Parts: sequence; C-alpha cells; structure tokens
Amino acid sequence: MATAELRSPHGIRYETHPDVYDPHDDTWLLVDAIDVGKGERFLEVGCGAGLAGIQAARSGARVLATDRNPHAVGLARRNARLNEVRIEVARADLLAGIRRGRFDAVAFNPPYLPTAPDEHVPGRLDAALSGGHTGRAVTERFLDEARDGGIRRAWVVGSSLAEPPTLVQVAKDRGFRARAVSSKRLSFETLTVYDLFAR
Repeated sequence: MATAELRSPHGIRYETHPDVYDPHDDTWLLVDAIDVGKGERFLEVGCGAGLAGIQAARSGARVLATDRNPHAVGLARRNARLNEVRIEVARADLLAGIRRGRFDAVAFNPPYLPTAPDEHVPGRLDAALSGGHTGRAVTERFLDEARDGGIRRAWVVGSSLAEPPTLVQVAKDRGFRARAVSSKRLSFETLTVYDLFAR
C-alpha cells in the first residue's frame, strides 16, 4: 500500500511503501551525483522507490531499475508513471541476469549499516538496511559482480559507519578507481557518493 504523493528537492514526484526503504539523505546525494546524457544506458541497482532511475530518465537515459523486493519493483513503476518517464523495472538481486556490457553507468545505494545477527529488521526492509557485520558485505558483493560483469562506471553510496577501509580502497582492490563526488555529515555518520571507473 503506497502513501500519499510526495515531492523531492529535485522536483521528482514519488510515493513510498511501508515495506520499501524511504528516500533519505543518501538517496538525495545519489540522485544529485548522477550525470548521464541522452541515449546512455543506465542501471539503478536496489532501486527502492526508483528515484535515481527516474532522475536519469529525465536526462534522456534509457533506464533499467532493479530490486529484489517485489514491493520496490511495483513502487518504482508507479513513481515512473507519476513523473511521466519511461523506465524498465525488473526484480533482480544485484547484477544477477544483467548482460555484460549492456550499461554505460550504474547507480547503487547499498545497505551499509554494520549489523549483528540480533539486529536484523523483520521483513523485507532488512535487505535494504543490513550491510553484514562490517557494513560492507553487500557493497563488496556488488563490486565483485560489477568487475566480473564488465561495468565501466558506477556511482555508489558509502558510509563512515562501514569504515575502515574506505570504499576507495575496497573498490581499488577490485580494479576500480574511486573518487568522492559529494558527501554529507550527519550526527552519527558521514555519507559519501563515490564515482567509480574501471581501471
């Protein structure tokens, strides 16, 4: 069940769902970082409400948004319709089933909270929040799949809660150059969006 319509700082209209991660500071940082042009092929992994994909589609990119959560898949489709943009939305776990070389750029806001076995959230939201005991488990799996799948460029959100090592080092170990493009300091963490390029 979706909520009433909201509007992002970027003018994106969107609804939320109780079983889908609500857009927060990390979402807006990622949306701000996306720099794609008309006709480029763009993938949003773990799309949630689909806002990064919608932003890319507004720039003229051809967009696929994926999420393992079926509620997120439905929500992203609704939000695309609200914004009168065309994006393809499919259920997938990270880059499973993504054809090598299909996309020019990828965006991913991974779960980055360090999570002990007794700290998991019941239900589907856990997959959007739990980053494993280091906070980097899903990010590292994504980077492994991105390397093996021939991804050349990606924007990825990182958190100081999941350091050290920094995402720059984690990405380097997997063959990517990474640079911070934006960050926001909160009371308990600093969020950073990294622009990654395959070396």
